[in-house]
Amino acid sequence: MCKKKVLIVEDEYLVSYLLESYVNDSDCSSVIGTVDNGEDAINFVEKQKPDCILMDVRIDGNQDGIETAHKINAKYSIPIIYTSGNTDEKTTERAKQTNMLAFLPKPVVKEQLQKIICSIS
Repeated sequence: MCKKKVLIVEDEYLVSYLLESYVNDSDCSSVIGTVDNGEDAINFVEKQKPDCILMDVRIDGNQDGIETAHKINAKYSIPIIYTSGNTDEKTTERAKQTNMLAFLPKPVVKEQLQKIICSIS
């Protein structure tokens, strides 16, 4: 089985490390990179073409995760799994305007994340 290549966009090191362990502990996925801001995420996607992106809503840099997803979606059809402590309606509605696969509140549940990534065809 071919593992799903996952990019993590998260500006908190410990959260990024934890998410990476969740993804790599799954039989169906592996992390191919981690970045902490939108500009690096866009550059990474152009070079590496991940199968899925784990995107924090609040990240370092001039654009948030949702704005970054819009820019990525303009060129690529890559499913986005948002992770956020911000689950208000305005934020989730903005996220739905992108290629959103799921919106997971923090702290992320390992089994839930793995199930979503493994469901990508």
